[in-house]
Amino acid sequence: MSGTKWMIVCVISIVIGMHGGLSALHAAAVQRYPKAITPLLDAAGGKSVGSVEPGTPLDVLGQSGTTTHVTLHGWSANGYVYAAPDRRIILMRGFSGHGAPGVTRTVEGIAYQAVTVDGWVATGVLVDDVQTIWKSASSLLSQKCGSCHPLPAPDSLTASQW
Repeated sequence: MSGTKWMIVCVISIVIGMHGGLSALHAAAVQRYPKAITPLLDAAGGKSVGSVEPGTPLDVLGQSGTTTHVTLHGWSANGYVYAAPDRRIILMRGFSGHGAPGVTRTVEGIAYQAVTVDGWVATGVLVDDVQTIWKSASSLLSQKCGSCHPLPAPDSLTASQW
């Protein structure tokens, strides 16, 4: 991954963490979080239906060998799954429409559809505590961006502005 893309992922990760994360949405399920951009497969050993972003809460349904069966909840528009229709926090890229559709909501002329995406991810990329991802992202941001210029206060922008 290029340095610029990694920085964007880090900033997004820090912002999601600062704004209470997304784990409150589906707190009843056992959740795990990818520590890197991770392909979401349509079956264990299957083909990719998109890439899940670091820190995205995934509800764990089971495990088979080295892959874990998960669901992802969010709002789909234009090939992405977002945390909410009014917050452009990307949970998944390259979304191919594979998922159970729900309610549709239009914000600023864009129609977002509530989706639950079912798939499989590599077990080795999942962590139990999302704070480990936010700490790592914060450290990387400080090292890479803070070495050239002062960093803005984390709460100086909204999650969508970041």
